[in-house]
Amino acid sequence: MKTPIVQKHTQVAREVGMELSTAVRERWGEEFMKYHFESLKTNILVRLAENPIKIVRAVQHAVTSKSPCIRYRPGWQSKFVYFRLSIVPACLTDFYYAKTRSLPVLPAGVTKQLKP
Repeated sequence: MKTPIVQKHTQVAREVGMELSTAVRERWGEEFMKYHFESLKTNILVRLAENPIKIVRAVQHAVTSKSPCIRYRPGWQSKFVYFRLSIVPACLTDFYYAKTRSLPVLPAGVTKQLKP
């Protein structure tokens, strides 16, 4: 949902990243940090975030209705992404996240551990 925390996520993440100690920044690596901040800018879930009034309306209906729904799925993300993931076996959800969240740039500390 398009809330202030989502709208400012990229800016705040960059500010926090700049405040990290030198040792922590070295463990993560400049290449990984740069990739992470750039990917936040293009994240489709953030770019296409919806108006939070949809949540308010769903809660309002749930509280005031004589026959509330068992589940509410306000917004396209909950209907097409998260609801579907909630009804499939965990192994398929894990597979989805592994394939869609894999990083082309690994943190420097991980890369160092992987080298023989």
